[in-house]
Amino acid sequence: PYIILKWAQTANGKIANVDASRLLISNEFTNRLVHKWRSEEAAILVGTNTALFDDPSLTTRLWKGPDPVRLVIDMNLRLPPTLQLFNRQVKTIVFNGLQHGEQENLLYYQVTHDVNIVHQVLHALYQLKIQSVLVEGGGQLLQSFIDEGLWDEIRVITNKEMITPGGLPAPQLKTGHLQQ
Repeated sequence: PYIILKWAQTANGKIANVDASRLLISNEFTNRLVHKWRSEEAAILVGTNTALFDDPSLTTRLWKGPDPVRLVIDMNLRLPPTLQLFNRQVKTIVFNGLQHGEQENLLYYQVTHDVNIVHQVLHALYQLKIQSVLVEGGGQLLQSFIDEGLWDEIRVITNKEMITPGGLPAPQLKTGHLQQ
């Protein structure tokens, strides 16, 4: 599938607070833009910590258009069922190491611990005929795609007026990859 990596960062390159809690970096305009981007892709992917700390709905509620299939990596199935991801309003696929099966708009897709997770997810998406993915976080997942060289496009929203002491660093690109 076509892979788009997306994150918001502060002027000093932070994507979250030091305790991994959500940091409001973008504004109303950029939030609507991101929802437009979501409506243009087949799926949207987040990692376990982003799902846990942000409790995102990963929908297009701020833009008229189709909701993407929601994808989350939760290897040990530790995410609580009360998260918005599990409200069954939108098809959701949980990549995990414990179970495989489907129940009412929720698909558990089993992967292994001994093969790179990014490669397994991309192979699964190919098998599921999902042709484009917007990867929204977190930092570790985004960095995994960058390190493997498995991305087609990167969209970075930078708040040039916000500086956060401490905090979680934004993913790092190899020199020459980022064009402003």
